Amino acid sequence: MLITLTTSTVAGVFGFGGGMLLIAALPGFLPAAALIPVHSAIQLLSNTSRAALSWRDIHWQFAAQHALGSLIGIGLVALALFNIALTYIPLMIGLYIMLNTWSGQFQRLVGKLDSFYMIGAVQTGLGLMVGAPGPLPLPLLLRRLNDQHQIVCTMAIFMTTGHILKLIIFVAAGFAFSDYWLEILMMGAAAIGGSFLGTHWRQKIDATQFEWVVKLLLTVLALLAIVRALSELYT
Repeated sequence: MLITLTTSTVAGVFGFGGGMLLIAALPGFLPAAALIPVHSAIQLLSNTSRAALSWRDIHWQFAAQHALGSLIGIGLVALALFNIALTYIPLMIGLYIMLNTWSGQFQRLVGKLDSFYMIGAVQTGLGLMVGAPGPLPLPLLLRRLNDQHQIVCTMAIFMTTGHILKLIIFVAAGFAFSDYWLEILMMGAAAIGGSFLGTHWRQKIDATQFEWVVKLLLTVLALLAIVRALSELYT
């Protein structure tokens, strides 16, 4: 619960990073098959609560465009996802986080997506495979909006849409969410609490001064996920 509270608070302050931190930490607590479904349920509560707390700051036109793209992206990726061996999922998550955090070339490639339709398709499709695709819409939002609160809350509604669609896919695939109801309940409550804390602190601090802390945490957790995945693959 402490991990979820912390990651949700991070997302509330910065608008990104919380979901990636949580998905990188979860392999130590959940089996590979449950990582992304349980993470999606928790993050739905986190993002929904964050968006609800500042719903007036949401840019709904961008949200509608992103939602339509998400529908297309998740439909395409769902066809391939369930043919991937579960043992590779933590490895994919760790490698993706490292690229998204430190590769300028990867970030520039993502930054060229200048349509919320396209970003929705890529973000939600990737999310189905790696759980937390990171702040893919951030470069475009920064070009379109100049208010930090609008950016954070619009990002939250983007992620809310994506997690709803992912949960629909996992329910249709037969994932037994009831087996993890206690984990979802406890971590979901912590995520909502983190949204309150993050929203409060966002009003008080300059988040840009502390982004290096998020990057450091992401790097450590991603490396742990990669090492853990490789050890399972070769033992």
